[in-house]
Parts: sequence; C-alpha cells; structure tokens
Amino acid sequence: MKKNGLMVLLAAVCLLAGCGKKDASLKDTESGYREDVSAQSLVEAVASELSDEYWADAELSPEFLDDWYGISEEMYEDFYGQTPMISANVDSLIVVKASGEHLEDVQNALDTYREAMVQDTFQYPVNIPKLQASRIATYGRYVCFVQLGGSMEGIEDDDEAAIEACRKMNERALSVIEGKLTE
Repeated sequence: MKKNGLMVLLAAVCLLAGCGKKDASLKDTESGYREDVSAQSLVEAVASELSDEYWADAELSPEFLDDWYGISEEMYEDFYGQTPMISANVDSLIVVKASGEHLEDVQNALDTYREAMVQDTFQYPVNIPKLQASRIATYGRYVCFVQLGGSMEGIEDDDEAAIEACRKMNERALSVIEGKLTE
C-alpha cells in the first residue's frame, strides 16, 4: 500500500511539474512575449478594435509577402497580413512571427520596404501621411508593419494633423498586438 501511495504522489508531482512547464513555455523567457499567438488572430484583433477605420481588407499571400516585401517562407514560422483591395489606398498591417535565425532579416526586409514607400514620389497625396507615420515594431519574434490611417476626411489638407492621426491609429494597433502578446 505504501508503494502505491508513493507512486500516486510521484505521478501527481510529475503532472504538476509538467503543467508548470507548459505554462512557462507560452512566453519567451528572454523577451516576455507569448509565443503561441497566431499572426492572424493579432491582425483580426486590430481590425476589430479599429472597426470602420480599419481599411486593410485583402489577405496577403505568401507569394506577395516574398515578392513585395522580400520575406521568403524560410524566414518565418507564421504570418498574416492585409492590405486594401483598392490600390489607391495604402493601409496595411502585416504580422510576421520570424523563425529564430531570421528575426533581423524580417525586420530589415520590412524596413527596406517602408523606406522605399516613404521615398516614392508617385504616391497619392492622401497616402503620404500614412506612409510617413508607418512603423515597424518587434515583440519577441513577432515583427509588425503598421501603415494605417483610415479616413483623412477633414484633415487631409493639414499634413501635421494627418500624420499625427495616422501615428495614433498605428499606436492603437500596436497596443492591441502587444496586449495580446503579454496576456
């Protein structure tokens, strides 16, 4: 009987230790950000938060991510991105969960793309504040490219106000993403 009781106690300790390990693995101990959140769920959370002001509605394919942004499939474990269906608009949100050895490559690819768009002189004037306010943020292995702004109605002629409105929208989007990665 003592032997069975000891076995039960040992099994319980092993189960509890296993549960602790499972919970600890949800967060990268170095960065403090979760590792188990899908890129799609992060983008969908932003779309839900921004509601009618979220204009990116066309899903990016892996081929598009590679061709336009320079991020090939071996550089990531997961990604999800949306851009507008209408090419006259530039609202975009891309979340890439980089593979460990390619984190910097993903950051550099998105930064190169962003810089090219900011320098592009053939943009519609209404898109310039969105491009200027765009940014890249990294949370653990999740690299996010945000270029949002929605409607510029009423401020389209005030460059500084338009850029600030876009920055605030981008910050809201990143706040949602960071919140999901730290819960």
